[in-house]
Amino acid sequence: MYSLLFDDCLSRGKPLFSGGIRYLGGTLETYGNINVSDSLTAIKQLVYDEGKISVEELQHALAQNFSGCDSLRSLLLEAPKYGNDLDSADETAARFHNDLCSMIRGMAERVGLHSYLPVLINNSMNTTFGVTTGASADGRLANTYMANANNPMSGMDKNGITSMLNSLVKLDTKHHAGAVQNMRFSKEMFAGLFEKTKTLLSCYFENGGAQTMITVLGRGDLEEAMAHPELYPNLIVRVGGFSARFVELSHDVQLELLNRTLY
Repeated sequence: MYSLLFDDCLSRGKPLFSGGIRYLGGTLETYGNINVSDSLTAIKQLVYDEGKISVEELQHALAQNFSGCDSLRSLLLEAPKYGNDLDSADETAARFHNDLCSMIRGMAERVGLHSYLPVLINNSMNTTFGVTTGASADGRLANTYMANANNPMSGMDKNGITSMLNSLVKLDTKHHAGAVQNMRFSKEMFAGLFEKTKTLLSCYFENGGAQTMITVLGRGDLEEAMAHPELYPNLIVRVGGFSARFVELSHDVQLELLNRTLY
């Protein structure tokens, strides 16, 4: 029935997926990209460059979900992370991003499509898939949320909003069909620092930023909403590709939102 909406399908007498339309494209959503790049950054630095961790020690720690390996996990968490305008982490993220996007784009002909593009939106699937994913070498524990889309891992952007925005623009937007950039801004950013906030975002877009998804909150709002959901029935947050009432989200998704950096 959907094919009836396309002129090409009608003129050719063929349905949508059987040669009815001139151009057929597809997309493939990816998850945990930044956890991968942060893991690769940590492995390069700590295993190969500095020799502070052996491959065997890392494999054991990951298999044990870091149980009894607190000092090793601390080293991984302290390694450079994407979202802080650090070349070592951002260059790895950009290389992985470009390689992954190119691989997916290159599969179009093989699967019979005119175009095949990655999508980095995630909605809340970074959490859904994260709870069935093992520990990772960026220090993330097993069965916990992953980074949303191409944003820094929640709470790992620690060098300020300018550094975080500088990292975001290093991932080329030409190679995919869409990505989200999540930001948590305090009410003070818009009440007392509106002109600075406007200038900040203008510079971000001038430098190649594609989009912003901003949640404006008071400090402690999410914590209070988790403790007393009956008092916050209309607290709206931006998750990743959609907005939702915070109190209606699953606990795991709430935790991922709670741990995003609040500027």
